[in-house]
Amino acid sequence: MFLNPAMDLVLISALFAVISQTLQTVLTNRKEVRKSQKKMQETNKRYKELMKQGGKADPQEVEKIQKEMMEITTASMKSMPKLMIANMIVFIPLFAFVHQTYDGTRLPFFPPFSWVWAEVDWFWYYVLCSLLISLFVNHVMNWHHEKKEKEHTQTIITTPTKE
Repeated sequence: MFLNPAMDLVLISALFAVISQTLQTVLTNRKEVRKSQKKMQETNKRYKELMKQGGKADPQEVEKIQKEMMEITTASMKSMPKLMIANMIVFIPLFAFVHQTYDGTRLPFFPPFSWVWAEVDWFWYYVLCSLLISLFVNHVMNWHHEKKEKEHTQTIITTPTKE
């Protein structure tokens, strides 16, 4: 298409990852998602501690924690339908174009994967590139948002109040 199929798929994977993260940023509240994840980790830790007690754990306490976990999960899933629909609207046509362009193309795999598979179909090459690039983009976005939150918190702390 542009350079060569392997490099094209890397660039397409990067483009798709950036679009996906942008949609996620626009359609979800990252701060709420993080808060929900932390709350779920704390609740899960309490649940595991109760389960270590075996039969000695208070059934009402176990039920209370399970209910709390269900509420957290339900609340965090509220923004998912919007995100899924937006992703489908954007990615189905794009992916159909990529499929039509590269159908039947076999590509040499890059190390260390080439030690196991010398060549793969374009789809599996895309999947692996997409996974690796999405992990990187997600890490960068998380780092950026954490940095922004720290700056915001420091600004609030250092700003003098009017009396």
